[in-house]
Amino acid sequence: MRELFRRLNYLLHRRQHDRELEAEMLFHREMMGKERARNFGNTLILRENARDAWGWTWMGRLFQDLSYATRVLRRSPGFTFTAVIVLAIGIGVNVAAFSLFDMIALKPLPVRDPGSLIQFQRRSPTRISSEMPYPHIEFYRTHAHTLSAVLAVMEVPPVALDNDTQPAHLSFASANYFTELGTRPSLGRLFDPVLDNKPFAPPIAVVSYTFWQQRLNADPGVVGHVLHLNGKAVTIAGVLPSNFASLGADRAELWVPILQQPYIIEGSKILSDSQVDACHMWGRLAPGATAKAAEQELLTLTGQLQKVDPQGVWENEFILAFPGGHLQVMQPAMYQVAAMISILTLLILAVTCANLGGLLLARGMSREHEIGIRIAIGASKRRILRQLLTESLLLALLGSLAGLILSVISLRVVLMLTNAPAWLSAIPDWRVITFSTCIAFLAAILFGLTPALQIARQQNRKPVARQVLIAAQVAASCVLLIVAGLLVHAMQHILYNSPGFGYQSVVSVDPQLAQHGYTPAAAGVYLAQMESRLREQPGVLSVALVKLPPMGHRVARISTQIQGKPVAIFPNSVEPDYFRTMNIPLLVGRTFVPAEKHATILSESLANRIWHGENPIGKALPSDDPSSTPRDIVVGVVGNARVNSLSDSDATEQYWPVQTDDMPQMSLVIKVAGAASSMGSIIKSISQSLDPKLFPEIRSLQSLFQENVATVERIAASVSLVGFIAVLLAGIGIIGLVAYTASQRAKEIAIRLALGATRMQILRAILSQFALPVMLGLVAGIVIAGFASSVLRGTLYGISNLDPTSYSAATLLLLFILVIATVLPARRALRVDIVKALHHD
Repeated sequence: MRELFRRLNYLLHRRQHDRELEAEMLFHREMMGKERARNFGNTLILRENARDAWGWTWMGRLFQDLSYATRVLRRSPGFTFTAVIVLAIGIGVNVAAFSLFDMIALKPLPVRDPGSLIQFQRRSPTRISSEMPYPHIEFYRTHAHTLSAVLAVMEVPPVALDNDTQPAHLSFASANYFTELGTRPSLGRLFDPVLDNKPFAPPIAVVSYTFWQQRLNADPGVVGHVLHLNGKAVTIAGVLPSNFASLGADRAELWVPILQQPYIIEGSKILSDSQVDACHMWGRLAPGATAKAAEQELLTLTGQLQKVDPQGVWENEFILAFPGGHLQVMQPAMYQVAAMISILTLLILAVTCANLGGLLLARGMSREHEIGIRIAIGASKRRILRQLLTESLLLALLGSLAGLILSVISLRVVLMLTNAPAWLSAIPDWRVITFSTCIAFLAAILFGLTPALQIARQQNRKPVARQVLIAAQVAASCVLLIVAGLLVHAMQHILYNSPGFGYQSVVSVDPQLAQHGYTPAAAGVYLAQMESRLREQPGVLSVALVKLPPMGHRVARISTQIQGKPVAIFPNSVEPDYFRTMNIPLLVGRTFVPAEKHATILSESLANRIWHGENPIGKALPSDDPSSTPRDIVVGVVGNARVNSLSDSDATEQYWPVQTDDMPQMSLVIKVAGAASSMGSIIKSISQSLDPKLFPEIRSLQSLFQENVATVERIAASVSLVGFIAVLLAGIGIIGLVAYTASQRAKEIAIRLALGATRMQILRAILSQFALPVMLGLVAGIVIAGFASSVLRGTLYGISNLDPTSYSAATLLLLFILVIATVLPARRALRVDIVKALHHD
């Protein structure tokens, strides 16, 4: 305790103790006499050693170093401003990327106890679904003891609202949904877990705050008003708060209790059909329970459920639990993309640090006199090194603060442009601030350590460190430019190359027969009448049925093994006219004939995967059970069409003929001669005349295609911007390093000019030392870009590992910028005044 008090006393009265120590040493020197005083030693070093004995001197020295660093940086406002701006860009890009990841995957939703919320996913060895049958959810709700509550949400296609031409986005939710989230209404009330958990309760709806403002004119008396959804009357019970956060990425405008679904979707049997995956399931863990315990209990309950409902449960089915209190559950594929983005942003930081390291080396030349004096009067190289690192740390902290402000501004712009939910905020939380601080320390080490070591050792004239910095900048810039080129090339490939099917002037119509409880026979009659009526319309070229419409909300995917290698197959059931309607060419064989069974048509890519270029017509598909009969026979091969996923580079599509049992799930695709938008009113009129309770979802494939492409455009634009920033920073860094090198060789240049050397010879001599690091950086960048492109290839269609266009364009552009950045300061150095240069030295 006494020792602690002594050290605190020193910290509080440090200046007084220093004065007393200095006076005491001066007294001892005077008492020793002149001869003996010569052996007293360096008083500065002795004072430092004495302070070490007092303890906790590191804190005082830190304050002293920070104070000195502040004065040094204040004396060089141009350098300080440049360094902070460069760091703000490099750190700001990293902080913005992490803030976005934090916002999506780490920051909890503003709901009650988000840590206990979990989301469930249905899986088997060969199948996966984020949705479950509602009867299964009810079974888990009744029997699960590890869950204190079970929530169900059903997203449906937009519904017709009164006489409004603009449809409304509707979600059905369990009656306990808002209670479990702890949501309070802005007006009226929300769902009541008791009153609204009855099939025949009065139909109500809760509207979002934006819907209330924009489509209900912010009417304060809106509670009690009646809306008509798909022609069904519902009463507005309340308005959600402006900062309401729903589970998942649901952006519904209206919410209706899930037990009212058969009322809104007349004739629907989804709530009782255990073979239809229709609802997302969330749960709240009981006190003391864990997600793993919930998984184990649900696995046991699934086994019990299979005995009761063998048709509704998959073979070897199990349920996985994920944290549910976040905006997005991160899947393995998303982690790959996040890792790629992290690498790209860290490359920006690497370029920034290499750039600033070069500036510090250049600045070190002007501080040689200062450093030399400090060493001469007794300062150790370790002490000089610590001071220089403190200056670097102060620069990094200032740059981190500026980068944090820059990231907040950029995120606010992104949230505004994407119309993000109101509860999402760009204000950094503790994770973002911690990350920003850690990045600042990392940057300080990366850009400050090597220059500090060389300056402290008075070795800043050696070119090795500068060459390493140049190579690092070139490599990182090369990677970013190549990746940006690959993404731009992928975007152009999607925009200007056919995806394998004709999306122009094609309309997709989903009558939602299964939701309205249509039997296969009734659905067959309805679809036959719809097709007949549509074919009679002027401008309609062809009509066909398809189970999974192109680029629709529903996508099926089968994971299988072909010759020991995993293959993802996109299955579909189609009518014979589907290929003509979608302009998918028939390459070999024939299309389906009416009422055909046990036949299949493969895409060219899938046929080559199985038979390696052999003619597959008449062959049976490989099966895990060779004795199983009958087996599907290949009757045709069509062109590769990425109708389900534009990023499916292999286009492994498989088609089956439409069967009677498929009819309730079927949609229509209609090819027209004119604009697809003209068909909307005609389709609605025909649908109303056939069945007034149906409100089909009508979408143009052109608009769906543009939505898919827009994602690639945003990614390409973002990475291109990052690549441009990296090249700009690299150019600035190269200019600084070349100018520094030329200034160091001012005397040599002057002597060689005086002896008759030409300026071109001197220019080549100056630039020759940069050739090796530039070439090494280019080679390293190309190799690293090859690994990055392999990740991108699995995410975006149109990217190849070795794209000569992207690689050559990026390399040439970078070389062009580097040549300009190198030649300009070198040419300027050749204008040196020979007399002044020699006289100055």
